[in-house]
Amino acid sequence: MMLGELNLPIGLSVKAANTNDSLFMAQLFYSTKTFFYELGLPSEVVETMLDQQYRLQEASYREQYPNANTYILFYHQQAVGKVMLDISEYRIHLVDLIMIPSMRGQGFGSATLANIKQEAIKRHLPVGLSVEAENTRAKKLYLQHGFKFESCSETHELMRWDGLT
Repeated sequence: MMLGELNLPIGLSVKAANTNDSLFMAQLFYSTKTFFYELGLPSEVVETMLDQQYRLQEASYREQYPNANTYILFYHQQAVGKVMLDISEYRIHLVDLIMIPSMRGQGFGSATLANIKQEAIKRHLPVGLSVEAENTRAKKLYLQHGFKFESCSETHELMRWDGLT
């Protein structure tokens, strides 16, 4: 749908995720939870905890955003990330955006955000997202792209880009 038409940098492409991408998406999630490995627990326990957390997140996303679409980002045919979008008549909600650790800071997140914002302008919609409060790297990226803080909970901060910034 939308992301297939993105004007992405050379070498970066996107495709709709399918069940064959499940392991890759789980590994992406695990890569964002490195603190679990620092708890000093046996690796089997950590892997079980991460798997449970991933399954809970996936179930939560399906419940909150039943119409969301998930895409896998590729750089020269190598899977490098995931983006999940929920598009309604009122807004585009960026549900999830993750890059593999070796590709973070390479501009792929910025390119993806820039294209989501282009689509939002075409549709005359704002872009919303929720970011973990302690995820300073992601918050910095979103602020650089003109997102503004709307509200906070104990664990997350809601941000919005309305096309006027």
